[in-house]
Amino acid sequence: MKRFMKFIILFAFVASMLAGCAKAPEADNTTAEDSNNQVAETEVQDKDAGTDSESAWPRTYVDGLGKEVIIEKEPQRIVVLHFGYTEYLLALDVVPVGVASLSIAQQFETLNQYEELNTIIDVGETVSPNLEKILELQPDLIIAGAGIHDDMRESLKKIAPVVFKKNYGKWDETLQDYAQMLGREEKAEQYIESSKEIISQTYRELEKYSDKTFVFLRPSSKSEFGIVGSEIYSHYHDSQNGFGMNVPENYPESWAEISLEALVEMNPDYIFFQDKEELCRQKVAEMESSSVWNSITAVKEGNIGYLDISLNTGSPLAIRLASEQILEYLK
Repeated sequence: MKRFMKFIILFAFVASMLAGCAKAPEADNTTAEDSNNQVAETEVQDKDAGTDSESAWPRTYVDGLGKEVIIEKEPQRIVVLHFGYTEYLLALDVVPVGVASLSIAQQFETLNQYEELNTIIDVGETVSPNLEKILELQPDLIIAGAGIHDDMRESLKKIAPVVFKKNYGKWDETLQDYAQMLGREEKAEQYIESSKEIISQTYRELEKYSDKTFVFLRPSSKSEFGIVGSEIYSHYHDSQNGFGMNVPENYPESWAEISLEALVEMNPDYIFFQDKEELCRQKVAEMESSSVWNSITAVKEGNIGYLDISLNTGSPLAIRLASEQILEYLK
């Protein structure tokens, strides 16, 4: 249980970086699958584009602690001290040499497409990275977490320049911030535009469910369920810049712990669990004998889906995978 709680604590930090933003949908006949294929073809062509030609070095980056960090040249050996950052780097075709809590990142379905993940070295736990391992990797940039590694700042600075990431709110703003740090502005814009197209196509395909309500849950040790907030994961619910999935009345904007009775009051048409599938199925099995649980519309109609735990990061990779998994379930 302690190990599970530590995992939840780490994901809570990642969840603070979440929100969605995309172009308002416009009618056309392209499916989300077609869009994903087109995006994949474009990104293969861009894969080796490298640093933007207009990028100048050295550059000054203001990090999450408000500190100005001078980055002398394009970083080639980056160590990241939170596994959740890995997705943003790989979206920009940047492969770090070291990642804290790498074993967690290796479980993410968002990262299964990257063979490069096997070349990365684990540098210890997120909350207590191993300084000796970091030093051995001879990094030229360390990306730490504001609010997590603040006390290690001076020690890390002795190894390499250090930047601290903070909550930038929206996924595209966060990606742009990484790009500004790494000189990948053009790559970021391409990725953002293609991601917005996927979001827009997903919205169109989900319009047939406009009269249905959805909730996104996680198992919880404090109450019956943890519920994923509509504002934190706005890419699911925003009708202008997201998938447009309706939520029931009283659905919280932020992460919240809720009782079974509260879920019954919401009475959603669909329930998606977004965590380790084994844990989620175990939770559902525990509820099967409950008449209260079985009174929920989604339960009565068998509308319970399971999404990969990596979607909790809310990264551009997570948003794309969410589109695939949600549409696949609703087929």
